[in-house]
Amino acid sequence: MNKLELKYILIVSILLTLSFPPFWFGFLASIALAIFLWFIRNSPPRDCFRLGYWLGLIWGAMTLFWIAASTLTGAVLAISINALHYSLVWWLYGIFKRRSEVFALLALPFIWVSMEYFRLFSDIRFNWLNLAHTQTYFTPFIQIIEVTGYHILSFVIVILSISLYSLVKFKSKYKSIPIILSLLVVLSFVIYGIIRIKQLDQMKLSLIKAGMVQPNVDPFEKWEPLFQKEAFDMLMEESQELVSDPVDLIVWPETATPFFLKNRFDELKRISRFTELYQVFLLTGTPDYGYDSTGQEIWTYNAAFFFQPGHTNFEHYYKMALVPASESMPFKQTLTFLRDLDVGGGDFFPGKEFKVFHFLISKKMGYHGKHGYERSEHDKLQKTEVGLSAIICFESVFPQIVRQFVSNGSNLFTIITNDGWFGLTSGPYQHKQIAVLRAIENRRSIVRCANTGISCFIDPIGRVYNEASLSTKANLKAHLPVINETTFYTKNGDWFGKLILWVSFVLIIVKLLSIYISKYRSTG
Repeated sequence: MNKLELKYILIVSILLTLSFPPFWFGFLASIALAIFLWFIRNSPPRDCFRLGYWLGLIWGAMTLFWIAASTLTGAVLAISINALHYSLVWWLYGIFKRRSEVFALLALPFIWVSMEYFRLFSDIRFNWLNLAHTQTYFTPFIQIIEVTGYHILSFVIVILSISLYSLVKFKSKYKSIPIILSLLVVLSFVIYGIIRIKQLDQMKLSLIKAGMVQPNVDPFEKWEPLFQKEAFDMLMEESQELVSDPVDLIVWPETATPFFLKNRFDELKRISRFTELYQVFLLTGTPDYGYDSTGQEIWTYNAAFFFQPGHTNFEHYYKMALVPASESMPFKQTLTFLRDLDVGGGDFFPGKEFKVFHFLISKKMGYHGKHGYERSEHDKLQKTEVGLSAIICFESVFPQIVRQFVSNGSNLFTIITNDGWFGLTSGPYQHKQIAVLRAIENRRSIVRCANTGISCFIDPIGRVYNEASLSTKANLKAHLPVINETTFYTKNGDWFGKLILWVSFVLIIVKLLSIYISKYRSTG
């Protein structure tokens, strides 16, 4: 890579990094891609592949550096493999533009979104640097995803970048038409969002009063045997403060109990007595274990336990989407020798059930007000059923996983996480903002409880309430709406992403046929 290439790639990488949380400069994503389009305008496919990889690598390192705080090997693998996605996109773009740049530009949004869609699947899935994540602070603009899913945001961002590039590259008197049309699309999304927000804010909704504990325990220290009792006592003390003003539900973060809770009878008894005394439901993250199908091998799980007042037993959910090379080695169930590789993470196995915890609460009605959702004092209390899902950490970045909980009866989300591994970096901010998309897609409230932050409540419009800062101990509570209606996206899934995938497939076939026909004619 020469100096000029390095200069351009650094500029584009910096702009892309600044477009992601915690920065509020999401508009820079389109400008960055437009600059990269200008830079590779005369590059052959091989150079497009090479430069695309360097862009993905440097941009990835700038945006995902925080992974190294937990596992250096995992960070290297995640960033280097993720960069291949972008090299493939730009390589295809280079092939397409070899004969027609206009065709290549028309194809680019479809190829890009197809790559993002593919990244949702397989054991090496790492759906983090998605262009849609740059828009999570712009609440009116992103309300459309309740219909389309979040892929449409990436699609529009790429179209905007192409429009900006066309203004500079082409000399036609019609060159301003693409940018005008793109801005009209953005404006239509904003208008739709404003109307939908107003409609939802005027609705009278059932409310649940939820509380959560952010214990702020050092994730490296909490597993020390001498500290385990202190960590659990802290959770109980903070929960005791929460029930001084009664709540329906209390949430503790991912692996809040630094031990196998189901084997700790004293702690289980304390939780059971607490939930019974205060008539409160409690969900906590904890490690758990079971046996494989042969009954010979122990498998460990990243789990959530749910306790109900008056019940001595508990229900459980096992995390299904594990962090590659951090929580689990990819493909280890097929290639069993991979379990012996130590990359500084865990050796968890994925769960298989989209478990929803069902329980009854006293129904409270209310509206959205100046300080969040406020209960109406004139309505009689009635019993209503809540379907609670425990989305654990990394799972929240996968819309198809979160959506499935709603299909199984969930009308309230919890996201429990332990972002303490990443310290005071951008990682926890990025993770929190991704949850905003899940709330809007499904029109569900979210109780987001993190060990060291960022804990908060997110309403079905994607607004964040009562946020607890990083590295602080806190207990939080809020009224949240419980909505039972399902969105078009929830009912139909990633139809937009699938549509883009099929169009991309057709475009590639058309291009291959044109190359074949051209070669046939030249040799004929």
